[in-house]
Amino acid sequence: MSILGLSILDTKPATVGAGFWIRALARLVDAVYGYALGMVAGVQGVIILAILESLSVVEPGWIYRISQGSRLVPILMSLVGYLFYHTTCEGLCGASLGKLVCGLRVLSEDLSPCSLKPAFVRSLAYFVDALFFGVIGYMSMSKTVTQQRHGDYWARTVVVRNSQVPLGSKRPTAQYLLALALGSVAWGLTLVAGLLWRGLR
Repeated sequence: MSILGLSILDTKPATVGAGFWIRALARLVDAVYGYALGMVAGVQGVIILAILESLSVVEPGWIYRISQGSRLVPILMSLVGYLFYHTTCEGLCGASLGKLVCGLRVLSEDLSPCSLKPAFVRSLAYFVDALFFGVIGYMSMSKTVTQQRHGDYWARTVVVRNSQVPLGSKRPTAQYLLALALGSVAWGLTLVAGLLWRGLR
């Protein structure tokens, strides 16, 4: 429809992205969850090393090695697990545990469901956006109402409140649980692997 030659465009409201602080809270929840996973992974790793020692696969002294050895590789493996966790959760259902708790969802810019590739891009870019206690991401988010950090721009994604998720982009509860389980297993396995690496050296 047009009036005086001017087109009247669809007046669909603009997408308003979730703010910095609620997203920071979601990351904090994920960090606490990761700490809990680390404790579980630590117990599992110690049990595995004890069994391997009883089978003469691991030399005695692994307790000293895991407490005094280099932490670089385990930290890197934990970061890889963190990347897998967010990629899996956000790529399959649009939310990590933190985002579920805070009522947030990751969607494509057109509000269609996020997939694994953009979820990986935005999760990898988080290590840039999180620099200087999140100042890099905050400065990017403050530029537009969509509040996209650099990772969102590069992945063409947006983080919104549940109320803005279109009906067609909503996911069943079972899919959220599956994504969370798969992401948690991936993160947990990297944590166990990091502990085993220190004990086997």
